[in-house]
Amino acid sequence: MDKEIKLVRYITLRYADPICAMDLSDKCLLYGTMLGTSACYLINQKKLITLLETQEEHVSGIKIQENKDNPNDSKFIVCIGDNKILLFNSVTENLNEIPKYEEINNYPNENEHFKKCEKCYTMLKNNYLVRTFIEFPTEVKTPSSLFNTEFSIKNIQNLNSQEIQGTIQMSNYAVPFDFDGEKYVFVDFLEEKKRNFQIFDIKTQNFIINFEIEKFKEKIGHISLLQLLKNDMMFLVRDYNICEIRNLNFDLMRTFNINGNEILAYDIFYEDENNPESFNIYLVDLRCNVIEYNYRNNKMKYLINLENLDIDQVIKDQKFFSMGYPYYIKVSKQYMAISSDYGCILLQYNY
Repeated sequence: MDKEIKLVRYITLRYADPICAMDLSDKCLLYGTMLGTSACYLINQKKLITLLETQEEHVSGIKIQENKDNPNDSKFIVCIGDNKILLFNSVTENLNEIPKYEEINNYPNENEHFKKCEKCYTMLKNNYLVRTFIEFPTEVKTPSSLFNTEFSIKNIQNLNSQEIQGTIQMSNYAVPFDFDGEKYVFVDFLEEKKRNFQIFDIKTQNFIINFEIEKFKEKIGHISLLQLLKNDMMFLVRDYNICEIRNLNFDLMRTFNINGNEILAYDIFYEDENNPESFNIYLVDLRCNVIEYNYRNNKMKYLINLENLDIDQVIKDQKFFSMGYPYYIKVSKQYMAISSDYGCILLQYNY
């Protein structure tokens, strides 16, 4: 039976303050914006609570940590730029006020933060806050060069654990994509037409993969999205619309959406966390289509077009994806959230 999808809520955002981090459970939607606002929408209560107003830096990552044994001990984790982590404790489904939070600084002092902030690339991936201190070019025509680039990794599930620190040889034009707890994936732009695809093992401090993309046996083109999967696989989007699943040798295993529209955002949802092949990939494209790809069946299908939702026509006329922001989709067992130019679309889907 196909999924029945209906609109739960269209959450209006402040103008020119798009979502830049988002997480979703069957109880709540948690998101953060470029101006540093963070908020949660309690689905059953139909209540939107602003956790924090604007901050000095954007929300670089956000995470819902559910405690299945004790719902009163669930947590919201909000990362503010590269500077600090805010830990909202004892979050309940019946939340009526802003919960108290603990502030954890990522730097020993503000001078150290000021010195490193401009070159810090921050991402929250798989419960790890990864900060990479890339020697970004300061001028338009700065040549590509390799540097011993510092990194710092903090496990947000256990903030008392020791932070992992080290160095990776990385160019000043590197683009980080993912980290799964062991493997760090990035692409180095070394010259105008020379790119290196790299997977670095944090534990062994060695490269698992390091090859020049232009010399690969297949034409790869531009890589816009990439995530490591279980079972030594990865999902990537190349040439803006072609979706592929490859192994860690970069051998092609599956491909889909070959003739589709440009992919703006994706999420990967495992129906069974113990089965590495039980996942669906959810996509949003430039034409407002929401797409589901089932790995086990190797089938892709269109779920809905956002322009067909029962949303005020004024909102539809503004268009959903015309501003060119980064966009996000998050999926739980029952719900789906999609960020757009002016709001966040929360959908419910049932079998």
